[in-house]
Amino acid sequence: MTKKNRVLTGIGIVFLIILILWGIWLKTGIDTLGNINHSSLTPATATSEIRFSAEKGDIIRIIFASEILSGDLNIILYDSEGQKAKELGKARTMKTILTIDQADTYTLAVEYTDFTGQFKMKAFRLMRHALPSTR
Repeated sequence: MTKKNRVLTGIGIVFLIILILWGIWLKTGIDTLGNINHSSLTPATATSEIRFSAEKGDIIRIIFASEILSGDLNIILYDSEGQKAKELGKARTMKTILTIDQADTYTLAVEYTDFTGQFKMKAFRLMRHALPSTR
């Protein structure tokens, strides 16, 4: 095999690997679950939500940023029964990853009381069905 043939074969293999990885990414790629963009100039008490279905093993990425002038806010993940699946806390900024324990419909809630300021939250599914479901 000549040097030119080896180079062409190498380029072909690299191209094939890139195509395979691209196909995997398309199958399991990032899925936007929702986003919230809230601003309040006067004190407000309410809940903003992102609702999504997830399977056991799904990996969820949450990005949150806020500018709190007054009041309180809390970020909580609820299951379909309204039970707290995970309390994410009271953060000004947060980037976190959750691995879902069981298949269900979830609500990612920002609960705020006497809140003035602004906050943004985005939620993404990074990987779907990473673990076999027992449901």
